[in-house]
Amino acid sequence: MLPSWLRPTLVLHIYPDHIVWVRTAAGLKRRIENRGVFQFEAESSGAQAVLAALPQVLQQADAAGARVEVVLSSHFMRYAIVPNPDGAAGGGELALLCRHAFERVHGEAASRWDIRLSFAALGGNGIASAVDRDLLDGLWHQSAVSGALLASVQSGLARAFNQLKKPQPDGIFVLAEPGRLCLLAWQARSWTAVQLQPALPDWQDGLDARLARLRLQLDMPDTVPVHVCARTGEDIDLRIVPWSVDHETGLAMAGGKA
Repeated sequence: MLPSWLRPTLVLHIYPDHIVWVRTAAGLKRRIENRGVFQFEAESSGAQAVLAALPQVLQQADAAGARVEVVLSSHFMRYAIVPNPDGAAGGGELALLCRHAFERVHGEAASRWDIRLSFAALGGNGIASAVDRDLLDGLWHQSAVSGALLASVQSGLARAFNQLKKPQPDGIFVLAEPGRLCLLAWQARSWTAVQLQPALPDWQDGLDARLARLRLQLDMPDTVPVHVCARTGEDIDLRIVPWSVDHETGLAMAGGKA
């Protein structure tokens, strides 16, 4: 098997009605070779529509022999705060703790999900993510059929947040995607809230009200830094910008790239 750096890399950003793909050349210095957007009709079962479109995307992006990284939109994800995962006696108890965090909200549906826990500060809360197991199986199968190596599957929230350099001990991070907002909050370096909310095209106009409600729920001061990650203009890449409010006018403003 070829080492990963000798393979081209194909990153697939998967949304309910389109897939954004970026292909970079093999080698230690990654250079973008090609990129594109594949549109398709969204269905009530978004996962099935994605898997039906995926063979065409992989062919269009010349995936054979490539290392594939999949980034899933918040539309396909569920999240839950897991209190003090360090208190679990072992891996089995930790898995039960994470699954219970979803079952108490979503019930039996959680039995069909693949659940993973992120790293947490020692003694702090963790954040668990869940994705439909059938979608994951389909991604692995389609990649193998195309001759590609599926190297990773991660949430768009994780990929976006990891672009944030040196987060403060307290903060709020917002991932804005078509039709969906994800609000993530932490205090004293411990995750305290994660919310998925529907969003209209003019989501920016109502964002400060959403942030005010979240701050009120968590008793967070207005001075807590907020960063927003969103697509700008016609660019297919996401950008992180600081978000602030002019308290005299009440107008929200996005600053430069973080």
